[in-house]
Amino acid sequence: MNLENIQKQMKAAGVSDTFGTKKEVKALPEILSDDEVIKYATSGFVDGNTVLVVLTQKRIIFIDKGMIFGIKSTEVPLDMINGVSYSKGLLLGKIAITNGAVTTLIEQVDKSTAPIMVDKIKEASEQYKSSLRNASANTSNDKMLDGPDQIRKYKALLDEGILTQEEFDTKKKQILNM
Repeated sequence: MNLENIQKQMKAAGVSDTFGTKKEVKALPEILSDDEVIKYATSGFVDGNTVLVVLTQKRIIFIDKGMIFGIKSTEVPLDMINGVSYSKGLLLGKIAITNGAVTTLIEQVDKSTAPIMVDKIKEASEQYKSSLRNASANTSNDKMLDGPDQIRKYKALLDEGILTQEEFDTKKKQILNM
C-alpha cells in the first residue's frame, strides 16, 4: 500500500487530527498490509510520546517514529479488546483501550476525535469478532462428513449395538434423501 492510498483512506474515514504525527503517517506504508483498511486515526500521547493511533478492520496500531530509535509500532488485534472508553477535559480527551489485563491510555487526544475513535473501535471490534465466529462456524460445517462417511459412522454404531437396524435404516434413508 502506498502513501497516496493511505491518505485517501484517512480522508474517507474522516480523520481530522494527525497533529505532530507526519513522520508516523509516512511510515504507514511499511506497517499496514495491502488488505488493511483504515477505519479511523488520531494522535495522542502514550507513555509520554506522541503517537499516531490507527484503527483498521483487524487491529489498532500505535506508531511512534522517533529520531533516535526509529519506528516503534505496537498493535492490539481487535479480537483481543475487552473494553474501550474515553473521557473529555476542557481541551483534550483520553482514550483507554483494555486488552486482557493491559490498559493502554492515550492522553492528550483532541476532545472531538476521542468519542469518534472509541465508537469506531467498538464497531470494528464487534465486526471483527463476528467475522471470526462466522469463519469458525463455516470451517466446522466444512468438516462435516459427507453422505458415505455419515453412513459408515452410523454403521459402526449399529455394529457396536448402539443403534438398532431400524434406526440405522432410517438414518441411511435421511442421508440418501430417500
